[in-house]
Amino acid sequence: MSVFYELRDLSNIPLLNGVTMKAVYGDKSSVAFVDLPAFSRIPLHHHSSEQIGIVLDGEIEYTVEGETKVCGKGSMFIVPPNANHSLVVVSSKTAKLVDIFTPKRELTKALTYVEPAK
Repeated sequence: MSVFYELRDLSNIPLLNGVTMKAVYGDKSSVAFVDLPAFSRIPLHHHSSEQIGIVLDGEIEYTVEGETKVCGKGSMFIVPPNANHSLVVVSSKTAKLVDIFTPKRELTKALTYVEPAK
């Protein structure tokens, strides 16, 4: 396993609704660099890893276990393990996030959706 990476060298992984990400995996954690097109959404879902997110650009409406907040550049959030959460980009430009997962989450595996993925 390499210990040094360049973001520009990581492959883009398509998710859904035009959302893409690049991922790095450690032994115990994983990091995703996520690009979300204007007005895209990730439906309500959950996973067993704790998630810490940082908004790098754009504006998103993030919901965790029924609590919703509009998060802009510099906002952060914590999603506990197995908590239902979703997001919608509420700006007319691409939103960019960094998501950190522990224990590591195989980011290419399908999420467990609580509502249908559209």
